[in-house]
Amino acid sequence: MTRLRCALDVLAMEVFLVMRGALFHGSAHECPVCGASVRAFTRGGGSLRPRVRGYCPRCNAKARHRRVWLHCRQHTNMFNRKIRLLHVSPKYCLSRRIVRMQNVDYVAVDLARGPHVTVIGDLTDLGLRSESFDAILCVHVLEHIPNDRAAISEMWRVLRAGGWAVVSVPLDLEQPTFEDPSIVTPEDRRRSFGEADHVRVYGRDISERFEEAGFDTALFRADALDSTLIERHGLTSDEHVLLCTKPAVGQR
Repeated sequence: MTRLRCALDVLAMEVFLVMRGALFHGSAHECPVCGASVRAFTRGGGSLRPRVRGYCPRCNAKARHRRVWLHCRQHTNMFNRKIRLLHVSPKYCLSRRIVRMQNVDYVAVDLARGPHVTVIGDLTDLGLRSESFDAILCVHVLEHIPNDRAAISEMWRVLRAGGWAVVSVPLDLEQPTFEDPSIVTPEDRRRSFGEADHVRVYGRDISERFEEAGFDTALFRADALDSTLIERHGLTSDEHVLLCTKPAVGQR
């Protein structure tokens, strides 16, 4: 994707989102990512059809993105300190907001060029300087990576001491992590892991993988959120957030 084509696609998307946001304007719900008040959420993409707990009609944020945004606002320094942030495989609904934040030095990495992507790279081997970031956002990425421990180690390496990573993945807390490298076809992966390009379903032991790399972890369960907050922002009961912190110097 050329820079010009990317810019034109972004412009077309923004025009559509403004128009759809106006059509869905209301007071039933609020998207915490873009701040829009809407009468309903949608089926996403270019859809004009309503969907309970679906996409924000104004910015296309899914429930997972609204959940992560709220978490960052409540439990991190992303909104009140100058930080250097690494965003892994950025979704446009989030990157379009973060690039406008004056306190954030924003770096986005992905396998291919896209809106706001500044580095082409692989999370298992970033090629970025060690201890050069204060924070990482990694939303529904690790379930696609066969060697996720290498990716987690890279996250640890590029974070400064005292830095944090907010991680969101499909997570089933009723079972341990399930993965099987012999499952390789899209059909079998969809059957076993829920999506054709997923390689595992994370379970209640997810924190152990990050703690092996040296992180301190805290799991924030979605079902512990206030019911009024869940309804207002169209959240789901299965989008949990893992906050991983690299201990400060002297605490390791």
